[in-house]
Amino acid sequence: MVQASSVEIRAVEKHFGPFQALKKVDLSVAPSKVCCLIGPSGSGKSTLLRCINFLERYDGGEIRIDGQLVGYKSPGGPKMPARELRAMRRSIGMVFQHFNLWPHMTALQNVAEGLQRVRGMRRSEAEPRAAEALNKVGLGDKMASHPGRLSGGQQQRVAIARAIAMEPKLMLFDEPTSALDPELVGEVLSVMKALAAEGMTMIVVTHEMGFAAHVADRVAFMDKGELVAADVPERILHQPEDPRIQEFLRTYHERNSF
Repeated sequence: MVQASSVEIRAVEKHFGPFQALKKVDLSVAPSKVCCLIGPSGSGKSTLLRCINFLERYDGGEIRIDGQLVGYKSPGGPKMPARELRAMRRSIGMVFQHFNLWPHMTALQNVAEGLQRVRGMRRSEAEPRAAEALNKVGLGDKMASHPGRLSGGQQQRVAIARAIAMEPKLMLFDEPTSALDPELVGEVLSVMKALAAEGMTMIVVTHEMGFAAHVADRVAFMDKGELVAADVPERILHQPEDPRIQEFLRTYHERNSF
């Protein structure tokens, strides 16, 4: 069982100029639990995810990981010093829609580079841990391959390996399968399911309703910057009371029916 973090989000707000992207969002994620964020495009899901590790600065409310305030020295106070922010981020892994791999490096080098830069590990230490992470995501035979020689699904699995090699206590996924061809989605979701089974705390922005239904402990629906509802998957995906959720799911099923 991995060491896992808790996340507490209280009355979080975010503005981009006059536009309010997040409107007093409240959400809790317990250690070793998986929370999927769903909702229409532009609803604030990715913005909330980026606020959790302070890639976006939130304007009001509090975000705490294991009780530690994220991004600020005190609620409403000055920003956390850069050194403290870097230390906090070391326990958070993040995987984006796009893989952001270095094209001139092999899969092994891509994973080891972060360990050397962020953890200060020597190459002789970093590469065995990188190899272990690549084996974990099923890419033990692709360590010497450059990104251009890998499929999209394999590149995303390298990105996941890069994140888990840092031994995070929390994993954030921002639509990790949205840039993939449909036939490659399953291999990435399988890796994510395995991480969930190991007890990793995960917050996942996704349009994959099947993944949310079968892997999430909680599903949170967002619309226009508001967190409309957060509950067990059965209640959100199969028995939604809010008409906005009903309409979103109706449109989703129409678009994905054959």
